[in-house]
Amino acid sequence: MTSTKGTPIMTITRTTCAAALLALTAATTLSACSSESPSALTIAMTATNNEPAPSTETIMDLLTEHAAGALDPEDGIVTLVTPDTTTTVDLTPMRGEAVEATDGKAEKKIAANIENLQQTASSVSSSHPGLDVLGVLDRALEATTSGGRVVLMSSGFATVDPIDLNAAGHWITAPEQFVDAIDDRNLPDAAGKNITFVGLGYPAPGSAQTVAGPAVRTALQTIMTSLCWRMDATACDVLPGPVSDLPPVSTTPVPVVELNQLSTQCAGQIDIDTSIAFAPESDVLLGGVDGVLAPIAQALNNCPGTTVVDAVGHSAAVPHESWGGGPDLETRRAQAVLTRLRDLGAPIAAIGTARPGGQIIDNMPGGNFREDLAVRNRVVTLTIN
Repeated sequence: MTSTKGTPIMTITRTTCAAALLALTAATTLSACSSESPSALTIAMTATNNEPAPSTETIMDLLTEHAAGALDPEDGIVTLVTPDTTTTVDLTPMRGEAVEATDGKAEKKIAANIENLQQTASSVSSSHPGLDVLGVLDRALEATTSGGRVVLMSSGFATVDPIDLNAAGHWITAPEQFVDAIDDRNLPDAAGKNITFVGLGYPAPGSAQTVAGPAVRTALQTIMTSLCWRMDATACDVLPGPVSDLPPVSTTPVPVVELNQLSTQCAGQIDIDTSIAFAPESDVLLGGVDGVLAPIAQALNNCPGTTVVDAVGHSAAVPHESWGGGPDLETRRAQAVLTRLRDLGAPIAAIGTARPGGQIIDNMPGGNFREDLAVRNRVVTLTIN
């Protein structure tokens, strides 16, 4: 059996205590039966209207392992926490009132239970007017017993104190200093528990939240893992990529986090829409893009002499064999933007490197082209440091 991401899921080899006892010989002692149930597992979801709906795809192996380790009824329970609700879904493969001990049958029941969990998770939404990362994490940690794991599915674009990124100053370039300024009294207690972050820096395609580039995603990961260790967690991990490509369910507006910090500092990221800046499959800039690039070039003149702007080109995948895109076009478009910044008066010393970035998100999931996802890939990302 394989997960939807193509990674192998472990073969379920589990012997329940009941099955083990049936196989005991006269010389076998009761100590041969393991009594260790899996540790608690909680999925926390901020689930705002700027974030993709949650999905189990990225943690399929973790869920399968959790369910396969069930020795007794309800051992495989997963708790789902949002800013508004707490619910549970039991992944334990059951046969009547007993845990299924036959590998093939247990595997099928676990897969069906995980599908039920996915349907539940993908339907949740937040009705709160802000994205409260620590609030939902606090609720999840309280619902998780010692030794357990909390999986936080969130873009991380927090807009609620104590980590309101819109009031955080230079959090992109100085995430450690931002974390140091947060009072310990405002942090949840994660002692004896593990936290895994999924989706940091990935808003919903087409949402109001600006797409994040590598520098922003790295800063968010630094902030969240640093806070995690400050909470005394046993382990703090980050899984790469978005939570999902599913559209958000929530209809409650939340503030967006402003990523263009050029007005206050010479660091940040700006995405140039290539569908406006270039003709299809072309690396020749259209005249109208100067209205976007000229202010950037002017701002660079007011920055320290060490400031450098790099460009990363991205492009959407399309189901046409004649498509002339890919890494070469991405690089040429990125270079064209840098060259135009120079021509518009940006300091020569500030012009950095151009490189391809591929797809930010898979816009052909399952081989099916999706325009709402393709839009997210049609950008040249400028990173200014």
